Amino acid sequence: MARTWHLFPGGNTAAGFVGFFEDLRKQAKRTVILKGGPGVGKSTLMAKVGKQYEKRGLAVGYYHCSGDPDSLDAVLAPEAGFLMLDGTAPHIVDPIAPGAKDGILNLGQCLDEEALSEQEAEITALNKEICACYTQAYRYLHAAKLLREDAAAVYAQALPEQQLRMLEREWVSLLPSAEAGVETHAFAQAITWKGVLQQLDAVMTDTVYCLDAPWGFDADCLLRPVWEAAARRGVGRAAFHDPLEAGKLAHLTAGGATFTTAVLPTAMVFAPAFDPDTLRQEASRLAFDRAAFDLMRNQAVEALAQAKARHDALERFYIDAMDYDRLDEIKAAFLEALP
Repeated sequence: MARTWHLFPGGNTAAGFVGFFEDLRKQAKRTVILKGGPGVGKSTLMAKVGKQYEKRGLAVGYYHCSGDPDSLDAVLAPEAGFLMLDGTAPHIVDPIAPGAKDGILNLGQCLDEEALSEQEAEITALNKEICACYTQAYRYLHAAKLLREDAAAVYAQALPEQQLRMLEREWVSLLPSAEAGVETHAFAQAITWKGVLQQLDAVMTDTVYCLDAPWGFDADCLLRPVWEAAARRGVGRAAFHDPLEAGKLAHLTAGGATFTTAVLPTAMVFAPAFDPDTLRQEASRLAFDRAAFDLMRNQAVEALAQAKARHDALERFYIDAMDYDRLDEIKAAFLEALP
């Protein structure tokens, strides 16, 4: 049975939308970039491409959209050296070496442009509303980030430097020896209109080391040294970034081992030894930070849900303007010629 995994190539973060689409392109010899309006069938075609490679017994990665996790932003078949991705906003992607390495498949050619032009005002208004909803969501996420940083400051004060350095050395010592490999980046979690979704199966290996720390602790301070040690040794490694702050790590795999902040039954667990007196003195502060953080993140999710509702309304214009007979012909021809 073909190996499959599910991740997010981009995420809604405190700094706005952050994507690792260029990282995906580095993993493929051939990239097909899909263009076309919302609802024209890009995600459906990517799903069919993935299933076709699965039927050949090849490994396939499905990369979901953080705006609509039921849809795909990309599908990767690394053994075939093939990548197909959505090249429309907010992650506009264009060919680097047209024809030689990558190309465009424009499903928008099946649209009735004359019919859409008559609805330009409504389409423009919906796009503005969607943009406003995302801007609002990112403001809330930025506020959530500041609250988590305040909690992180408490835990940094409560964890003696000597204890932190000992735990750091212990984690680095667990890094297995392995052959040189590639470096990849993605999100295993994403903040979506459905809430915070996780695809942690893609992160798991046979050997799992877990950091059991309270909410607010900056786990990147322990994951980063492991990542840097793996980089110095040239070990194959995959970074899974924090869904709120993409510059930080939430999980990583290196040399066949997983280092994660997710507490799992099969994991070897490590727990920082915080000073109980400091935590007791700052208990009300930490409780406030967590409650306010949850409120800000929930408000961001609500704003993303409003964006999704408007996006669904926008899709109707494009769905009604599609020539589906022509679209089916294009998809069938593409699948037939799939490398």
